[in-house]
Amino acid sequence: MIFKQYISHPAKSDDCEATLLIGDNGQFDDDGHLQTVADRMVEACRGQTLADGTPAESVAEVVGLTHDFAKLTSWAQKHLRGEPSQHSDEYRYHAFPSALVTLYCLLECRDEVGDYAAEVATLVVTGHHNTRSPPEPSMLAENYGRDNDVVQGTYERVNEQFGDIGNKVPERADRIIHAATDGDGSWEDFMEWHKTRTKPVDDAHDHLLYFARMGAGDAGVGYYGDVVGLWAGLKFADQTAASGLEDADIGGTLPNREALNQHVDDLDEGEGILADLNDLRDQARQTSTENVEALLASDDVGLITLPTGFGKTYAGLSAGLRAANINDSRLVYVLPYTSILDQTASEIQSVFGVSPYSKAFTLHHHLSNTYTGLGDHYTDGDIGRSPGALHAESWLSGVTLTTTVQLFESLTAPTARQATRVPSLRGSVVVIDEPQAIPEDWWQIVPVLVELLVDTYDATVILMTATQPGLVKYGSDELTTRELTDDTDQYTDFLAEHPRVTYRLHDTVRTDQGDEFATLDYPTAGNRISEAAGDGQDVLAICNTRASAEELYQSVTPMEDMKASEPVELGRLIHDHIDETGELPSPIAHRRLALDAVGRQDAETVYAFLSGDIRPDDRKLLIDTLYDDEVGDEDDPAPLLDGDVSVVLISTSVVEAGVDVSFDTVFRDYAPIPNIVQSGGRCNRSFGGETGDVVVWRLARPEDGSAIPSLVIHGGDGGDALPLLHETGHVLRRHVEDGCIGESTMVSATVSEFYESLFDGELDPGDERLADAISSASMSELEGEHMIEEIEDYEDIVACLTDEERTELLDGDLDAGDIGRHPGAQVSTDPDTWTGEVTVGNSRYLLVDARGESYHPVFGVQ
Repeated sequence: MIFKQYISHPAKSDDCEATLLIGDNGQFDDDGHLQTVADRMVEACRGQTLADGTPAESVAEVVGLTHDFAKLTSWAQKHLRGEPSQHSDEYRYHAFPSALVTLYCLLECRDEVGDYAAEVATLVVTGHHNTRSPPEPSMLAENYGRDNDVVQGTYERVNEQFGDIGNKVPERADRIIHAATDGDGSWEDFMEWHKTRTKPVDDAHDHLLYFARMGAGDAGVGYYGDVVGLWAGLKFADQTAASGLEDADIGGTLPNREALNQHVDDLDEGEGILADLNDLRDQARQTSTENVEALLASDDVGLITLPTGFGKTYAGLSAGLRAANINDSRLVYVLPYTSILDQTASEIQSVFGVSPYSKAFTLHHHLSNTYTGLGDHYTDGDIGRSPGALHAESWLSGVTLTTTVQLFESLTAPTARQATRVPSLRGSVVVIDEPQAIPEDWWQIVPVLVELLVDTYDATVILMTATQPGLVKYGSDELTTRELTDDTDQYTDFLAEHPRVTYRLHDTVRTDQGDEFATLDYPTAGNRISEAAGDGQDVLAICNTRASAEELYQSVTPMEDMKASEPVELGRLIHDHIDETGELPSPIAHRRLALDAVGRQDAETVYAFLSGDIRPDDRKLLIDTLYDDEVGDEDDPAPLLDGDVSVVLISTSVVEAGVDVSFDTVFRDYAPIPNIVQSGGRCNRSFGGETGDVVVWRLARPEDGSAIPSLVIHGGDGGDALPLLHETGHVLRRHVEDGCIGESTMVSATVSEFYESLFDGELDPGDERLADAISSASMSELEGEHMIEEIEDYEDIVACLTDEERTELLDGDLDAGDIGRHPGAQVSTDPDTWTGEVTVGNSRYLLVDARGESYHPVFGVQ
């Protein structure tokens, strides 16, 4: 059967037309799918070279023009039209026969392309319909480089496919090859080249030998980067073309950096120590911004090393935006926790006046409603994502705010969905905030991935934290680092002169107990917290596990003034308000509810709890109620942390980094030094009053836990014998005097000694297996690897609490749009029970009635 028009993708809806393969009546034009994909691949690879020095653009063009070549067969066209066929499904498969055309065009007709570049391109086209990971060379060797019956059958079927094309549409085949070879190749020449390599099929022929070599030897990091880069470029170009995204929609716009400068200028300059601190903050921002020009002229990785509270976020945003402006590129700002992302997103929206659904700004994490508003005339493509979702999830906006997990997993054998964001990293500015939070298992692979970003994708990378982990310094022989803040010692000198906190080591961590760990029971710890909360003092306790945090909270709250009938709990007040009104209270209303309850019950303390089991909307409300001084006016209640009533907050590590709260005393369960320092950043942030205390203790195993919490998170079965806790103990005991360590020493000497001892000593942190898999381009080894493994045991929960959420989500059929409109109700955890479940595309959501027993008013999803 000969078709009037040959298509690459069927119509998206009844009132749309199918996408043509090469153009109207088989003539090449700008609307043809192959030309569109080739143009977008070339643009995505512009200025890049492959590991062997081959210009990536010429290879990308051939890949784009040939990747769907075998859709010219009758069987593929029938399938695209939904018509029945008498042949098996294998006859409509087009990837491998198209890859043979790619191989011919590059090896025979492109003088600048050698075996290496042709091999990478052929591998990419062969696996361009993979969804779980890029193809690996051993796959090609196994499937197409062996002399066995299965492979012989594959080649016989390919010959029939080429025969069908030659009998029915040879002129269209010729046009494609002519375009891909700049006129040096032809359909007739290709068939002669191919036939000499597949006849007789039972002999060892050139194709078999060529593909057999692909599975041998150590491929190297450059090979891995080229495969991922070209495959991701093809995925991006193919999906954006299929979805209907126009060229004009692919770009983004950068927010105006002057808006940040104006925002900073409008801030209160302060008095005394605060005035000096604000001068240092402004200096850090200005010098970081000025020094990015020299960074761009180098191949270095930039560092912004500032103690907590010294304006790190503004410094990173300002430096990143200036670098992106100079490069005419994008800014990807990366943070470790979704709780910090939501807070930073609100700040970006406020400072720059941008929407997270615009081409200027995208917020992307696994619970966010990630899309760009592109107009109603777009429809869903057959890729399973709307154009608006594809644009946002591909990080095409001027600024993308995302997670460490999203960034590094997108570079580690990405799935088809993750792959479309890799081309956006080329030439971009990537600011990685709080890199010390990267899990230890990934410490060997992250330096390799940063090398890929800098060397292969020509990105500018900036690592920004109070506790630089030295991942590049110790983990890369290829990269060097460059401080963007001048005279970094001045910041620690300021802390030495004006200490905010003193770190105090509890008896349970002061002495080396060997394998026998001294621990503190929860009633005793709860009593200590209650004592610290007297006289209007605010106390934060950070735990390593959710079970530990819940038991500590329950040990604290009963110790409130016994005259009160029950403690004043901020979580319960939220739920009581919703029971009455059906809506979440505002932070101002929440403060009023808390103060009214304090007055009624003659209480002296209010209690709050934070963990990942609590809905994001509720977490944000709790933090704003405690600390946000920009909501309301002078007649409204001040943030609770600024008032006369004591606040006790028990939290997991979700509050540890990047969350703006400040307490008089912080208790931290035993953890590696960077975690302890970050916890200290939640204490006396504004140098108010007396020096705050950060007490480090080791909590016992909770009743519902399987082990001591510090070992569960940071030590595994080996406990202190494993690197992080082992070296923490050694370093802390070297610097402790009378049970105390000063802040300037803690944020400088102990941090640097901690990482130096980890990387320069006998210890070898990180999973070497992951780095080896990249060197060997073993995609199957990397496929399914996750930075945070326990998340794999979690479900996507939608906890419906307000009247609107319950009406829209608990009743009737749901689609992705319904769930996407309520990102603040979504939690990732492992629930005991749920109300219902719904499957949307490839995603499964469990629905929880948050007014029922499945959701605790304080602790969240049960």
